[in-house]
Amino acid sequence: MADQDEWSSNANDALNISFVQAGQESPIKLSSFHPKFTYPIFGEEECIFGYQGLNINLRFAAHDLLPNITVKYSKKFKTVNDTKALDVEDTLRAWTPEGEPSPSSAREGWLIISKVSFEAPAQFNYKIQHATAAKDWKPPGELIQSYTSRGRSFEIWCAELTDPAVQQLIDRIQILISLFIEAGTPIPLDDQDWSLARWRIFFVYGLTIDPNSYEKLSSLSSPAASPYSLVGYSTTYRFTTYFSCTHPSSTQKKTALTFSLPSKAPTSIEPTPEGTNGSTTSSTADPFSLNTLPSRARISQFLILPSHQSHSHGTHLYNAIYTHVLRSPSSIELTVEDPSEAFDDLRDYCDYTTLLTNGTFPQITLASSLPASLFQKKPGVRVPTSHLLNLPLLESLRRENKIATRQWSRLVEMYLLSLIPAHVRNTGTARLTQRARSQNADDRRWWYWRLLVKQRVYKRNRDVLSQLERVERVERVEETVGEVVGEYETLLRRMGERKKGEVDGIGRGDEGGVNGVGKEELVDRGGTRRRERGKRKVVLEEDSELEGTPEAKRAREEGGGGGG
Repeated sequence: MADQDEWSSNANDALNISFVQAGQESPIKLSSFHPKFTYPIFGEEECIFGYQGLNINLRFAAHDLLPNITVKYSKKFKTVNDTKALDVEDTLRAWTPEGEPSPSSAREGWLIISKVSFEAPAQFNYKIQHATAAKDWKPPGELIQSYTSRGRSFEIWCAELTDPAVQQLIDRIQILISLFIEAGTPIPLDDQDWSLARWRIFFVYGLTIDPNSYEKLSSLSSPAASPYSLVGYSTTYRFTTYFSCTHPSSTQKKTALTFSLPSKAPTSIEPTPEGTNGSTTSSTADPFSLNTLPSRARISQFLILPSHQSHSHGTHLYNAIYTHVLRSPSSIELTVEDPSEAFDDLRDYCDYTTLLTNGTFPQITLASSLPASLFQKKPGVRVPTSHLLNLPLLESLRRENKIATRQWSRLVEMYLLSLIPAHVRNTGTARLTQRARSQNADDRRWWYWRLLVKQRVYKRNRDVLSQLERVERVERVEETVGEVVGEYETLLRRMGERKKGEVDGIGRGDEGGVNGVGKEELVDRGGTRRRERGKRKVVLEEDSELEGTPEAKRAREEGGGGGG
């Protein structure tokens, strides 16, 4: 065991990731950091056996993400029977862009990956320093937003994955998805074009040159260096939506479809409505573009580089994606694939702030008085939801803002909770059974609010709750509602702090990452609230945002087109 420890290295510590650009004499390092985890590549133990003084350097050109990997070590374990050092090159090969083999210049103590994109350090440095086209390089796609943060300019670009330039960038950088996003998986770039066309890529780039003054923000960089440096990126995938003739709400029997197939196939070749970089579609062979079909946009991957976190870049990126979906006539709502806890916080903040500032929330109210007959404890008597909330208005506002049903419910609950004074919420549960008859309007609203949340929690976990005795079932729902209240109050407090300028950003939200487990499942009664990798302290998985919709089954089969 002593020998094994002596020859074992922590993969997270051994792997160093950096972004570089051309300097005055040699490439300069703009940022450097270690991965969050490496178990997808090196196994659950995140351990590399067979080396001493192991150092793995993964470098990227800051603008076009040209990668370079070198593995350096002081000693290598000599094979004894079946025990041998891990072949680092072979292990990393599956996670790096493909390329034609090139001559290796390996020498004692060095291991150089033999690919065009993974050349000897000297060759990589030469390419960075002498990239004549770098200073004129621009991200592919369309510039959709510009903003400034801490005196520096940033841009957000949107492009379709059918663009070869976008594919090259994603092929080079998406190893980071497996190093920073829990259960993240690379996008398969060998799909057919019609499948790749469903993907939208959003890049965030910082400018090392102020576009107004044209002065270098880094005095060490070369005049030939690209002004662009990657900050982060996100991917979205579009699911075709299937409409039902009958609206799920009991208050609306019919819903008119706003989409119809073209009556006559065009004969010209026209640009794809949401395509970029001149992508076209043949109208003769394909009467209409799939991009024009009603669809749900789903955020599949979301990553802000560690060196740029807590600077509000995640907020800008999410809002840019939301605005893009809001302006798209074919997108009906924005959903998220298995959000992490950090991303949930970011999403809640952005959506809540948007609805608060665009005038949506002020239109929503919770009744403060209802007839006592509506709360009789009789079989078949249900929560009078339609009397507590204006359901047709809520549904209309949800569709107008293109927010998924479950997220919308959380945001509305959070807003209505914020309207109830804190002293009313903090008086405990002893008097809750009497609050429906209270003379205080806030007391009644607090009781009604909890009733609505209980109803939603029960519906979501009906299968599990139906197997419990009534007393335990009531206790489990009560505890879960308490968890929801605590979570909402924490989020509201953070939002208030940010609004007052007490913190810079929502903090963890900029980490991004969309893969994890959802919120508001039943709390664990057994006291075993074990935190699994990347999951919350919960027992049951929350259903997908697509759950209950006609495309839910198809979404599971397609797996989001491979996005993690």
